[in-house]
Amino acid sequence: MERIIMHYDMDAFYASIEINRNPKLKNKPLVVGENIVTTASYEARKYGIHSAMKVSDAKLLCPKLIAIPVDKKEYIRISNEIHNLILKITNKVEFIATDEGYIDLTGIVKPENKKQFALKFKERIKELTNLTCSVGIGFNKLSAKIASDINKPFGIYIFENEKDFIEYISDKKIKIIPGVGKKFFEILKHDKIFLAKDVFKYSLDYLVKKYGKSRGENLYCSVRGINHDEVEYEREIHSIGNEETYSIPLQTTSELEREFNSLFEYTYQRLLKNNIFSQSVTVKIRYSSFKTYTKSKKLKFATKDKDFLYNEMLELLNSFELEDEIRLLGIYFGDIKRNTLIQLSINESLKK
Repeated sequence: MERIIMHYDMDAFYASIEINRNPKLKNKPLVVGENIVTTASYEARKYGIHSAMKVSDAKLLCPKLIAIPVDKKEYIRISNEIHNLILKITNKVEFIATDEGYIDLTGIVKPENKKQFALKFKERIKELTNLTCSVGIGFNKLSAKIASDINKPFGIYIFENEKDFIEYISDKKIKIIPGVGKKFFEILKHDKIFLAKDVFKYSLDYLVKKYGKSRGENLYCSVRGINHDEVEYEREIHSIGNEETYSIPLQTTSELEREFNSLFEYTYQRLLKNNIFSQSVTVKIRYSSFKTYTKSKKLKFATKDKDFLYNEMLELLNSFELEDEIRLLGIYFGDIKRNTLIQLSINESLKK
């Protein structure tokens, strides 16, 4: 069966929400962030303003720039509305941030109806939130992700197969490949690899020896459209968790604690909403170097006591040795048990 993977990406998500809240901001250059730009409106981007830039530097490029403080609570609320809408379509979903995710449409949408589905999806998001999103459909997660960036904002692009994909990216800068960041791009430029097609002359063995296993394999496979990653959805509720990827990596302990508290609160509310109990906690960290570490702890009993779960998870977080800036933070409640199972466990204990 032909795989059909869709990637959706909300357009200038935070900035668009602020424009919705205050229509007077429409068509004006604005950024969300007090010190560092987290999101720039498309009008601001015309001045060369982008995320991770200092707001003070952005104002030098555009003196009339409007800077709005981050309201993460509101952004998460709207993100949840979008997630709930998508979950009415299918549970084969991988939400990778508040504003984007993958949907496995294999067996749900017929190949000839892909464009029609994408158009309808965008319309429903617009009706629900008054926000726009861009959609990419491909034969795997890699092709879907790249496709969603092609016709932003409010665009659609579809890759039918690997041949179609290779023809498109061959003449594009190598930066189009996920995982090729600013530093790696400079290394590749030094080695005269400017475009995606420049990689084809090198063997997998050469690329791995030159750039390491992870980077080398990523280059070799990505330019050929090879990607076998699954959309990691929960078939049953065995765990509840959330991850946040930061365009501006977390640099200080206070930033880490702030984001941890926000993630914990959001994830704990999901636990309560599902009326379930957790008997294990997990914390995941990915550094700017892309090294990823996970630590878990099995609890003596299943619980949904907020303070207890928070302290257990905070202890896990504090056990990490922070060796670099943090690119991703994730927290999970695992070994999920229903209320009935907890009651059965208590009854069994009383019989002994």
